[in-house]
Amino acid sequence: MVFALDVGTRKIAGVLASLEDEKVIVHDIVLKEHEHRAMLDGQIHDVEKVARVVKKVKEELESRNNVTLDKVAVALAGRFLTTAIGEYEEDISHVNEIDDELITRLELSAVDSAVQKIDAENMYCVGYSVIKYELDGNWLKKIKGLKGKNAKVEVVTAFLPIQVVDAMVSVLRKVDLTMTHMTLEPIAAINITVPEDLRILNIALVDVGAGTSDIAISKEGTIIAYGMVPLAGDEMTESITKALLVDFSTAENLKRWLNTPEENKKVYRNILDKEKEITKEKLNEIIGPVVDNITTKITEEILTLNGDKPQVVMVVGGGAKVPGFVERLAEKLDIEIDNISLKDAKNLNILDNTGIVVGSEFVTPLGIAYTALTKSGTIFEQVFVNDEPIQLVGFSGGHMLSEVLLQCGYSMIDLLGKPSESIVLEINGKMKILKGELPKPAPIYINGKRATLRDKVKHGDRIVIGKPSQTGEKSYSLYDVVLPIILDFGDKKRKYFPSVSLNGEIIKENVILKDGDKIEYNPVFVKDIRAELERELATVEFFYNDIYQEKKVGKVKIFKNELELSDKNQVDPGETLKVVFEITPLKIKDVAQSETKSVKIVLNGKEEVIEKDTLLYEVNGVLVSKEYEIKNGDKIYTTYSEDGGGIILADIFSKFKIDLKKIKNYKLLKNGKSAYFTEPLSNGDEVIFTYELKEE
Repeated sequence: MVFALDVGTRKIAGVLASLEDEKVIVHDIVLKEHEHRAMLDGQIHDVEKVARVVKKVKEELESRNNVTLDKVAVALAGRFLTTAIGEYEEDISHVNEIDDELITRLELSAVDSAVQKIDAENMYCVGYSVIKYELDGNWLKKIKGLKGKNAKVEVVTAFLPIQVVDAMVSVLRKVDLTMTHMTLEPIAAINITVPEDLRILNIALVDVGAGTSDIAISKEGTIIAYGMVPLAGDEMTESITKALLVDFSTAENLKRWLNTPEENKKVYRNILDKEKEITKEKLNEIIGPVVDNITTKITEEILTLNGDKPQVVMVVGGGAKVPGFVERLAEKLDIEIDNISLKDAKNLNILDNTGIVVGSEFVTPLGIAYTALTKSGTIFEQVFVNDEPIQLVGFSGGHMLSEVLLQCGYSMIDLLGKPSESIVLEINGKMKILKGELPKPAPIYINGKRATLRDKVKHGDRIVIGKPSQTGEKSYSLYDVVLPIILDFGDKKRKYFPSVSLNGEIIKENVILKDGDKIEYNPVFVKDIRAELERELATVEFFYNDIYQEKKVGKVKIFKNELELSDKNQVDPGETLKVVFEITPLKIKDVAQSETKSVKIVLNGKEEVIEKDTLLYEVNGVLVSKEYEIKNGDKIYTTYSEDGGGIILADIFSKFKIDLKKIKNYKLLKNGKSAYFTEPLSNGDEVIFTYELKEE
């Protein structure tokens, strides 16, 4: 359970709440108005008077709930919030993978650029929130673990005046409360009214209090901006004070009467002790110009922050409850009345055990409780950096160490060091810069334990920070810039390095590069890769007509993206190729220089060419066919056939796919006359061969 305190310009609200299944359980609420105008425009002007009211709220909650309250979550008015957008981008092509340290360096550099845009001498840097990451021009939610050429980050950085925080701390110290959680009022309001899954919509949240009208804008899944208009409910009250000559308290009561179902006329007493009567219509006429002015200013601020009118407007806060406020704002923004509403706290994701949570004025105190319960708001804490006490206002539910050190005045170089010198190369006529080595970040310890810049710190932590160190100059080797071709064999991979010229000399070793080196290399031909791989194929040794020969068994196939490459294809360094060893036996037909004869005839009315090998093949004394698979040590001899390789009618069977044993009867004609299969064939012969097969 948390104790949340909304210290407003007119009222102080104390809430006891807990969280169950993402639902805020409201156990008790105490509301007290300031006795006098101890606060103006959201800022504490009289610490003693504000502390007295806070004490009453605290003691009543303690008494009713039988608890002791010593810790509290609070919020600061957005009037004093200064924001600045920071951007930073860097060439990261030399980085193998984006890690936490690189992300921290990018973010801090963006924060540094935002700091330069404001006068931060009397301001606390209260943190930053990443608006977006970009990698090679593409928007991404996260970039850790990725690789690219160019990284960019955009952040919104928040600052508050020192005296605002000190005044709130003083009030709480006087009533024995320790601030364990601090957020900003617009953050509290938008956290509870616009959950993260709704932030994909372009929503403007307007919190109209007594002193300020705070604005928060959501778009594309994140909060993109916060703003403030220094006009709110008090300006309406003051207009009544001036028009009717009444004190501020009487004017405030008259303003609240407008939003009640009471009768249309009311009697009041002015500062001259004269009783007067006024109608709601007349009172609306008095505050009308002020409402018009406030809604105009809010509209201008929304358009400035958002760049265009939003899809939806949610209005909260007691200052917006006067009749016609929401309608006037819709008119100024030129949006449909159905797209704007005065949010009622009873419709939030809460369970109200008090029965009094009704109305827009409860949204902010409940939002403060919600941010504390979910640790999604900012936290005020004191830590010690190298024994120096530092007061902090966080921004996102806890302090990252980087935020603490940034607020203490540490720069990016102080924390992460300066990279060593780069070297410049000329590669195939083009300049390439290789960045120097990143230094080792400063050693940092939290309570004696080694920490990183992304670790969280809590109240009372003692932080010790050293100095970054340089391990030496970064060295690059030849194959860091001339990438190998990856040969993928399926079960393993191998690197193939192209031939490279370094300063005019052919280099085949992975030498260390120097500044000014000139590197040249040509695209690799597939034939060169294939020739090297073919050395790994098995070899068959044999004699062919008493001449010793050796041949490779099989062939090497090379593919790129499933497309087989030929010897003429080129491959660039860094590409991946798939390699397949196709093992096929070596046959006599693969090595024999056979001699063939041929005749051109007309067979069954179709022109055909009949070919016949004139050679016979003998292996180790045995006649074989050309399909014989050669083995190591084989002795192969060729001789001419006895008939000299003459082509006869029987050779026409090479054109038929039939089993001769299954022929029942046949008819064979040569040039119109019956013929025998042993008769020779000559060019131009006409042959007719028909047959009948035996029945199965």
